[in-house]
Amino acid sequence: MATDLQIAARKISSVNPATGEVLRELECASETKVQAAVARASAAQPAWDGMGVRRRIAVLRQFQRTLLEKKSEIAEAITREAGKPAAEALTTEVLVALDAARFLIDNAWRLLRDEPLPHGNLATKLKSGRLVREPYGVVAIISPWNYPFSIPATQTLAALVAGNAVVLKPSEFTSLVALQLQSLLHAAGAPRDIFQVIVGDGTTGAALIHSRIDKLVFTGSVATGKRIAVAAGERLLPVVLELGGKDPMLVLDDADVDVASSAAIWGSFVNAGQACLSVERCYVHRSLYEAFLRACVEKTRKLRVGNGLDHETDVGPMIYERQLQIVEAHVEDAVARGARLLAGGSRLPELGKNFYKPTVLADVTHEMRITREKHSARCFR
Repeated sequence: MATDLQIAARKISSVNPATGEVLRELECASETKVQAAVARASAAQPAWDGMGVRRRIAVLRQFQRTLLEKKSEIAEAITREAGKPAAEALTTEVLVALDAARFLIDNAWRLLRDEPLPHGNLATKLKSGRLVREPYGVVAIISPWNYPFSIPATQTLAALVAGNAVVLKPSEFTSLVALQLQSLLHAAGAPRDIFQVIVGDGTTGAALIHSRIDKLVFTGSVATGKRIAVAAGERLLPVVLELGGKDPMLVLDDADVDVASSAAIWGSFVNAGQACLSVERCYVHRSLYEAFLRACVEKTRKLRVGNGLDHETDVGPMIYERQLQIVEAHVEDAVARGARLLAGGSRLPELGKNFYKPTVLADVTHEMRITREKHSARCFR
């Protein structure tokens, strides 16, 4: 009990990464509160499933309408807590959630309905069969800070329309965005116990993983994903893991240099490079290498770094200083091992502690950390 009280007393702060302003202080959910939330979700789920898919689609349709009406407000809230430019928050977060809602509204009934199942065996020719899709029960979602609205929204909508209850534990860095999602879904008609947000840090997430959930969806780092896989394996808990990578871009000899370089810049620096699908390495055919490199350097130097609420901003801050320190360490390691620094490579303290210049490195090797580890500047070879 002492440990539980200790957890309940812990606080997390939602901070604007551009300004350092504390947006709100929130209390971490204790293990007892997590278990209670899951229990409420489990008790409410059968009635939600019993409503039928068409009525659940109606909830999604109302969510879609409300989100469309409040799209600018939600995008601004994302920018304040996650730092990304407002236009980017709108296109890569709000519009993605709207598109997911549209897809489910149009297709959920077809995808979830029973299907006749023919028998191929002569002994069962007089038998009939059908394929029935049933909900898991309570789906736990642990979502990341880099896409704090679109990732949990798309996962939640799919789980809800299939008849599941959802308990969402957002990143401690972007809890307010998740609470906005909760408000939108409750206003659209999702019962309060059917969709719950529990706020907290890693300890809260661990409590959720070990609670009586029926499925887990996790988006985050490989290291944490491995630990979750072990915990899930011990109880044969169904689990979905969407983990980080070190994504390469290949530029072949028939590429249009202008188009390919623009794609590389967008793919590298969208969300300040903090995306699981961002371009982190470029492998360029030798016949295009120099022209491609020049184009990338020129376009990188034109990027405007600043507060995401400024409509002139192309690249916002990193989410917090530790992420910036990782990038800084990777760049320093690469330069020390012989890479050429062609753009960026330093902080922008005049803007705030979480700002770093968009950076291009050339002549990198696979011995350098920047080609092997996540969260780095862009590198070319």
